[in-house]
Amino acid sequence: MSTQQRRSRKQYSPELKLKLVKMAMKAIDEGNSVAALARQYDVNDNLLFKWVRLWQREGQVSRPRRKYRKTSSPALLPVQLTTTMSDLPSVVTSAGSRDIVCHARLRQGDITLHNPSAELMRLVLREMMSGELR
Repeated sequence: MSTQQRRSRKQYSPELKLKLVKMAMKAIDEGNSVAALARQYDVNDNLLFKWVRLWQREGQVSRPRRKYRKTSSPALLPVQLTTTMSDLPSVVTSAGSRDIVCHARLRQGDITLHNPSAELMRLVLREMMSGELR
């Protein structure tokens, strides 16, 4: 199938999504069919239900697509620096030099990395900034 023959995905404006979500919620309250509302606007009913769930959970009707998300400025991650590491044991490597320790306290638990590579730190920070549990 060539690129020209392939059907492109429909795109809906956030305004239309919000309008349909509000209409769907009203239809649910009144006992009317949400699927009929979706058909009236040529929207797949499962997609409309997805927008309703997203609105109820997060107060928004769409999210940027993760794969193509680009930001013009870097996202900031809150960091707290402490002067004492009294609750963490001092670690000395076999070469006698002090170990570089990165300790993060998260909602799900704590994580301590010893001598993390730059690649590992990038991965950890990217996952922490995504804010999603996997």
